[in-house]
Amino acid sequence: MKNHEMIDGRLLQTNKKYAHLKLKQKEKIGAWMYEATKAYYDEYDAFPTDKELDDIVEKVYGKIERAEIWIPYSEVFKRYKSKRAAIHSRIRRERGLEVRTTTQPVRFMNMCMVEDGNGNVLVLDKVSDSYSGITFPGGHVEKGESYTESVIREVQEETGLTIENPALAGVYHWEENGIQHVVFLYKADRYAGELHSSEEGKVFWLPQEEFLEQKLAVGAERVWKIMHSDFSECYMKKEGKNYTPYLL
Repeated sequence: MKNHEMIDGRLLQTNKKYAHLKLKQKEKIGAWMYEATKAYYDEYDAFPTDKELDDIVEKVYGKIERAEIWIPYSEVFKRYKSKRAAIHSRIRRERGLEVRTTTQPVRFMNMCMVEDGNGNVLVLDKVSDSYSGITFPGGHVEKGESYTESVIREVQEETGLTIENPALAGVYHWEENGIQHVVFLYKADRYAGELHSSEEGKVFWLPQEEFLEQKLAVGAERVWKIMHSDFSECYMKKEGKNYTPYLL
């Protein structure tokens, strides 16, 4: 019979469309699509991106096969893509997230690469449970401070040096738990004072050519690239389970 094939002892229509399914079958599949998407959101606090669509559809298709409903995988995939936005809206409504705003909480931070004019940079061997390794001194912007005042204060607190005229080199940012984290990256080659370490970690001068050979803190290699290239921004975009860096 044209457009039919014997599969596992069943004569199945190879060109069957999603629209040909019975209403109850469509309702079941729709519920499975919602459940798979909700489970993903509950685990990762994000909706699946285009790269993860196959993972969702495969879970749904497994239930379709166990229910002995015949429909080509490609038809299920197309259906899920067409219903994805509606499923996302439903999950947002259920979590009280449907009302959107153009603003979000922001946490401002800074980091500064201090150079000594002899080919060395000042580094911090950061000691922290959540963030450790070789990086540059810096910290959070406090209420009432300008960004420049903040980076001067942070460098002084962590190194003992008072930098002069720090120059903005770029920005590094990402979103986590609904908060936008923004790090302003500075360079400075003029300073005064006596070098000393702090509770944040040991500080020391390091030849520039050895920086990338160190055990670096997360993201430090991308900060280095901004400091030494025409890039002025690194956006860490969350895509499913992971963050993808975009240098701009």
